[in-house]
Amino acid sequence: MVNFLRRILGAWNGLVSFFRLLLPRCLGLRAGGGVRAGAGIEWPLGNVRNLELGDRVSLGRRGWFYLPLDNRQAKIRIGSGTSVGNDFVITANQAIQIGVGCLLSYRVTVMDHSHVTGPGLSPVTSGLTPGRPVVIGDQCFIGCNVVIMPGVTLGANSVVGANSVVTKSFGAGSVIAGAPARLLRRINPSSVPSGAAT
Repeated sequence: MVNFLRRILGAWNGLVSFFRLLLPRCLGLRAGGGVRAGAGIEWPLGNVRNLELGDRVSLGRRGWFYLPLDNRQAKIRIGSGTSVGNDFVITANQAIQIGVGCLLSYRVTVMDHSHVTGPGLSPVTSGLTPGRPVVIGDQCFIGCNVVIMPGVTLGANSVVGANSVVTKSFGAGSVIAGAPARLLRRINPSSVPSGAAT
């Protein structure tokens, strides 16, 4: 009975997601099969062609994607099987690549740019800095309330602790935390089961 109810609920969620994705897909969103989208996502409708979601990507509620209208080169790509929690922010002025099989918890922010600031400048109207690409490798786990800053690369199977601010790059299997994030330890690749995320 429980499995039957799960199948019914899964079918219902798939149908609801189909309608939530209908307008973005009509405007050029490249989304694979089995993509699930929560309610209240803000899509970059004027530049949605540069957003790509792999198969079985799951997006939480109240997320926000941003790609500037005046920059047709900016791109966001989320790999197959990746799950992104509620209240996410993913904003690119150049390129953000999130790998396959990642788990981003709730209230995660990934940005490849900032706002232009300085004496006499208003950050409200000063515009965006040029983007520096962000790459998150396959099977990474990003804890709640994490902010990933411009130019960061995280190697595959990395773990980022809750409330961290990641300002520099780390290699595969890194366990990092803090503001700014620092390396706590490395995961031994031989201790990770084949095909499993840490």
